[in-house]
Amino acid sequence: MHMLGDAISAAGVVVAGVVVAFTGASIADPVVSILIGVLILWSSWGILKESVNVLLEGIPEGMDIWSVEQKISAVHGVLAVHDLHVWTVGSGMICCSCHTTVEEQSVRSGENVLRTVTKKLEHDFGIAHTTIQVEVGGCEPNDMYCVMKVAGNGAEKNHEHDSHEPADQSVSHEH
Repeated sequence: MHMLGDAISAAGVVVAGVVVAFTGASIADPVVSILIGVLILWSSWGILKESVNVLLEGIPEGMDIWSVEQKISAVHGVLAVHDLHVWTVGSGMICCSCHTTVEEQSVRSGENVLRTVTKKLEHDFGIAHTTIQVEVGGCEPNDMYCVMKVAGNGAEKNHEHDSHEPADQSVSHEH
């Protein structure tokens, strides 16, 4: 397409030169120049549109955000999806970030949910990079109290998070 545009532009310059040489109508040169400018704008419109979308981190053309949300919600183990963002960072490079709510489960099960969501997004929508924040249903991120399952026996232990304790000790509390 680019080479065709160059050929048409070159032919237009030759035609304008011939018209000016034989008729003296110097208006032919600016008319052809304007037509070449319009041809360049027309042929570059797609690239310009894509570039603006990338710079504004807009939703990729043809991407249905509702379908993305439905696909994530359909994954076994996902209760809800919120703060969903899909954007383009370059030609063909689509990214996604979201928060998913899951039921209380083992870390391994949560990792399986993440892998499934990531694979579905890549396969169905071409999303190459995902960042997913997992939130446990019933345990709000800002609450200082939650219920955690102890690995191995499935028993539940209530504990409070003390902001003065190191993070690695908070799970071992028994109340």
